[in-house]
Amino acid sequence: MDDRAFELALRDLLVRDGWRADHVGRNGDQAADVIAEHPRFGRLVVQAKHTRVGAKVGSQVMYQVKGTAGPVHDADAAVVVTNGGFTRDAVAWGRRHDIGWMDRARLDAWADSGEPLHQLLGLTGPGRRRLPGLLAAPPRLRPSDEGAPGVR
Repeated sequence: MDDRAFELALRDLLVRDGWRADHVGRNGDQAADVIAEHPRFGRLVVQAKHTRVGAKVGSQVMYQVKGTAGPVHDADAAVVVTNGGFTRDAVAWGRRHDIGWMDRARLDAWADSGEPLHQLLGLTGPGRRRLPGLLAAPPRLRPSDEGAPGVR
C-alpha cells in the first residue's frame, strides 16, 4: 500500500463510522490528509503517516498538526494515524496538547473491531478540542474501492 492508498483507506474507515470524509492529502496539505465531519462530533483532521516497517513518528508531526488543525482547517479535533509507531516524546506531547494518536496496534483495532473512531478517541461533540489517548486497546486496515457509496 502506498501513501495515497493509506490515506484513502483511513477516509473509508471514517465513512464506515458515519463521518462525511474528504481526502485532501497532497503536497502543501498543511498537516491534513483527511478532513471529516460528523453532525454529533464536529470536524476532525486526520494526518496520515504511512511509514516503513519499524519507523516511528516524532513530535514534529504533532507540532505541525496542532499548529494547523484549528487555525487552518477549523477542526474540533485532530489525530495522527500511522501504520508504524510513535516516539515517547510524540505520545507525551500529543496527550499534553490534545492531539490524538493511533499507532499500528490501535489502527488494527479500529479497522478490525468495527469500533468507531469517535469511541476510540473519546470524542463527545463539536467544540471539544480535547483528544485523550485512545480508550481501548484497539483494528486491520482494509482499503476499499475509491468509488464506494458515500465516499469522496
